[in-house]
Amino acid sequence: MADSYYTNVRGGRGWSAASCPSGGTAQRHVPDSWISSSGFWVGSCGATLGQVNRVRVTVDDLRKAVEADVRRNWSDAAWSRWLQAAAVLRDQSFRNVVLIKLQMPNASWVDGRPGWQRRGRHILRGASGIRIVAATSEVDRSAGPVQGHGVATVWDVSQTDGRPFQVVPARPPREAFAALQEVAIASGYGVERGPLPSHGDGAETADRRRRIVVADDLDVPMAAMSLAHELAHLRMHKRLRGASCHGVIRLEATSAAYLVLSRLGCLPDQSSADLIARTTGVVSRTPPVRLIETLGGRVVATANRLYDAAERHLPPPHLQPAKPTLLTDAPRRAEIGTPGHLDPGSDRGPTP
Repeated sequence: MADSYYTNVRGGRGWSAASCPSGGTAQRHVPDSWISSSGFWVGSCGATLGQVNRVRVTVDDLRKAVEADVRRNWSDAAWSRWLQAAAVLRDQSFRNVVLIKLQMPNASWVDGRPGWQRRGRHILRGASGIRIVAATSEVDRSAGPVQGHGVATVWDVSQTDGRPFQVVPARPPREAFAALQEVAIASGYGVERGPLPSHGDGAETADRRRRIVVADDLDVPMAAMSLAHELAHLRMHKRLRGASCHGVIRLEATSAAYLVLSRLGCLPDQSSADLIARTTGVVSRTPPVRLIETLGGRVVATANRLYDAAERHLPPPHLQPAKPTLLTDAPRRAEIGTPGHLDPGSDRGPTP
């Protein structure tokens, strides 16, 4: 079975024709950042999945590969794809979202072996695991220089079988708005619909009155997203009274709101390019990778907390059986990649 695997290329850099365990060859460009400390790189040939899973991968290998992926693909479109992936990959850090999407682009719900066993499901024979970074209590082994973290292996629902896997259906926009309104109230802010004091659009927060005003000419999905935008500001930014929403803070707030509404399944009927602030003019074309990791970590962590807070105010869902794609229908695993540290601070997410 053809799949990604690590080929030992200690002898060289650049273009390499390395022998596969199955006897084939894998010839491709090998960026230095993809070569691990143990001399392995990700190639594509006829290696068996068992051989793939036995390869030793370190935290440093993963970190370098995520850096390479972010550096190579940074754009508005890539940012939107990572946010869309984060919406379905709950409880994963931004860097693990990048890792999972890099290895299995269509992954929708991942868990470790014990997690799937608790759900009454087993991993399909020969399924190749997805490598991520996790706390040492959750890892297969501690590997790499990041103290307290190591490499863990997870599998997507499409790689499992067993008890029917249930998913939460999309929420009606009115339920989402009502739940977010309760989150605002719990934070000490009332919510009202009406004309905005600045005669702008979307929503505005009046800190002195402790009110969030949502424009009354918006439909319900857009009103819910505008409310989520303001709640993201409250959780992420300490703006001066009267300060405008622009630059990085706008990018963070629109991204967090997009992620929350996407997870609730009630995004406004507009393209992601219209819903998320453009990175052009805010982030350079070739930004430092650490900046993107920090930005992504803050957005994902804030959206996770905001969604969890809203979920407590949603009515019980009517669960529906999931329809995972068959493993044979899933795209072939792509090359593996890795997260580095985020700067410490509020709403920046877990270290993995």
